[in-house]
Amino acid sequence: MRFKTTFFISFFFCISSGFGQRTLTGKTIDQFLESASGITIFDKDTIKIGQSDLNGYFQIKVPKQTDKLIFAGVGYEWAISIVPPECENLEIILFLASTYDFMSPRKVDRLRKKEFEKLAKLHSQAYKKGIFEIEKPCVIRKFEPHWPK
Repeated sequence: MRFKTTFFISFFFCISSGFGQRTLTGKTIDQFLESASGITIFDKDTIKIGQSDLNGYFQIKVPKQTDKLIFAGVGYEWAISIVPPECENLEIILFLASTYDFMSPRKVDRLRKKEFEKLAKLHSQAYKKGIFEIEKPCVIRKFEPHWPK
């Protein structure tokens, strides 16, 4: 009797946990269309949920309600991405972190934004070269200035 009860309870938890999660796969590259390895993936609360391999590929399980992911790596700027519910294949382009000497923070943000605006063109180039599988990114990224207005 005790075995049956334990079995049904554990079976219930396995089934219910499977319905509350989704699996996301994808690839991370840098702005020069090279694989970005060792990129750590966080949820919006900065809890580590995965990491990309040496070729930039990753596979993570996230709760269905998770809609925001952060991609961070040594030498790269953080990429904050909003993931729509229908999106299952994430293709992320990361920008190298740069040091700007003798510039005002506003000028640095202008330069960073200029690079960020090339994101759609870079994604298209990666698709044409066969690096990415889909032509347009399914994630939504917005420019995050370092200097508040």
